[in-house]
Amino acid sequence: MHSLNEPLISIGIPTYNRPDGLRRTLTEITGQTYPNLDIIVSDNASSGEDTENIVREFMRNDQRIRYFKQITNLGVHPNFQFVLAQARGEYFMWAADDDWRKANFIEELYQKLSGDSCAVIAFCDFDSRNEEGATVLGFPKFLDALKLMCKSSAFLRQVSFFLLKEGTAKPHPIYGLIRRDVLAGFSWTGFTEKYGGNAADALFIFWLMTKGRLALSEKQLFGCTVGNKKDYIETGKKWNIPIYLSFITQQIKYIYGYIRIAQGVSKLVLILFFPCKLLEIIKLFAISPSIKFIKKWLSLLTKRRA
Repeated sequence: MHSLNEPLISIGIPTYNRPDGLRRTLTEITGQTYPNLDIIVSDNASSGEDTENIVREFMRNDQRIRYFKQITNLGVHPNFQFVLAQARGEYFMWAADDDWRKANFIEELYQKLSGDSCAVIAFCDFDSRNEEGATVLGFPKFLDALKLMCKSSAFLRQVSFFLLKEGTAKPHPIYGLIRRDVLAGFSWTGFTEKYGGNAADALFIFWLMTKGRLALSEKQLFGCTVGNKKDYIETGKKWNIPIYLSFITQQIKYIYGYIRIAQGVSKLVLILFFPCKLLEIIKLFAISPSIKFIKKWLSLLTKRRA
């Protein structure tokens, strides 16, 4: 049974030109077992009328939904900021229009977060899926990475998070449940101007780690869609010297963002590990894909000669 006195939770859904995903997202959010929701949809100037029509369809049967249509496209981070600014709840959550959530997702996270006064955000175990919802294999165990964010020591949380291998669960808790008072005064525009827009979601979670820990549910209640336009690393990129130098510059700024955000002794430790982290990123996103491309090219060349 749910009490009428349960705190209001605001759900911000920034969306753009993804009507089918938005329909599924609204179906999942409106069908959550936690009822006291404030659902905010910000349509980032989608083309056509499909997006608005879908939201209006849900609004006819659910008064918890508020719809905002932007006249011009604000960009990704300003649209995230917009839904946060409209929030009325004691807790807040961003919801992507292409991910997957079980019906008790919000209720489970609320129970975890409300029961831990030292936590500022709650999230759960999750898997990776394609756009049809099928599980995508080959990813590391996300739960192991998430557990490192639950440490009581702010020093250990920050260092552990920084040293986590890129491509693991660093950015995903951004779609978890957050205490809204922690976000008072937060600005995505100011944040990205200060620390850069590259992997800003991972830097945001690191920023939260300086303020408190993660309250974790080990239940797998969330699915992250991979292989679509949301990816940060462009696949099949043809590397050349200008692109490579631009990539290195972005990664240095990204790592430096951690150092600027870090608090206390953690800042010194991160400085010491700066070269190691840069080499890890170059190997993961530049050298390894290049080696795979060369191997594929040599294999094709061998087959042609045969």
